[in-house]
Amino acid sequence: MNLQLTAWQQLKARTLSVEQARGVDRSAIGDYGMHSLVLMENAALACVQWLRETFELPQPTTILCGRGNNGGDGLVIARQLTNQGWPCSVIQHGPVSELSPDALANFKILTVRHGLAVQVVEEALTAEAKERIRNSTVIIDALLGTGARGAPRPPLDDWIERANRCTAFRVAIDVPTGVDAETAVVAGNAFCADATLTFVARKPAMDHPDAERLFGRIEVLPIGIPSQMMLELLRKLDA
Repeated sequence: MNLQLTAWQQLKARTLSVEQARGVDRSAIGDYGMHSLVLMENAALACVQWLRETFELPQPTTILCGRGNNGGDGLVIARQLTNQGWPCSVIQHGPVSELSPDALANFKILTVRHGLAVQVVEEALTAEAKERIRNSTVIIDALLGTGARGAPRPPLDDWIERANRCTAFRVAIDVPTGVDAETAVVAGNAFCADATLTFVARKPAMDHPDAERLFGRIEVLPIGIPSQMMLELLRKLDA
């Protein structure tokens, strides 16, 4: 336990490039036998724990989910928040057939097995979706993640603009949509985060002088990788 805590406290203070962060996932899956769905579940649970610690009571929450694994994180967060009594809704960028495998798996769990209503939107937001965003106390951006480059394209640019216009507390998962995780360059409509929950380690843009404005409060959260893997990663970073 002490070894794991020490390794984690060291690692969460470090900075990893986007490629290095992806390498952590690949190594956890290929070298340590962890399933990608387990990593996604662990990441989402860490986000849920942070949300519960930040807000004394459950808050009406809307999660904007993209088609990739960042959206998959959002779908798991929705399931876990609902399990813990939070009024939670999901607006999913469709079509569902274009979701990544892990995002699709969690979409099915959430909608078929869990029974939570998810509004799938392929283009412009419906009146119902706009109302959900407007009435939310918390809005979570799980649209694109660290791999995105350039300005968010339609219809996501409009989704972000509407989220930014409301008075909700805005939380970005891994990196705000529209902010380059490597360079801190902002392109087009970027999600205005009050807090950013990133995983394993900081990303290069989070060391930028303007990081507070771009990311809000930055929290580095674990994804449950073994302590030995964390120590090996630290040794590589120090080499």
